[in-house]
Amino acid sequence: MIGFIAAVVVVALFAWIVHRCAPKPGERASVLLERYRPHAPMADWSMPPDQYDRIRQYAELQAMRAHQSQSSSTQLDRSM
Repeated sequence: MIGFIAAVVVVALFAWIVHRCAPKPGERASVLLERYRPHAPMADWSMPPDQYDRIRQYAELQAMRAHQSQSSSTQLDRSM
């Protein structure tokens, strides 16, 4: 019985603290929180999966071309 009363007291204390610290209806706290709301989900679900694959493939091809041009220029330098 004492445990139940202690639990009710703890819940009531928590509810009172939340009520006491909550912003009043005219305060700006809610406006400030709304300012930083993300416009899209944190995971980039707005981009279709095939678009992501195309971007990734393009980046890999660019890296391969850069690597090939770098290796061909070093081979030319060695032959001179």
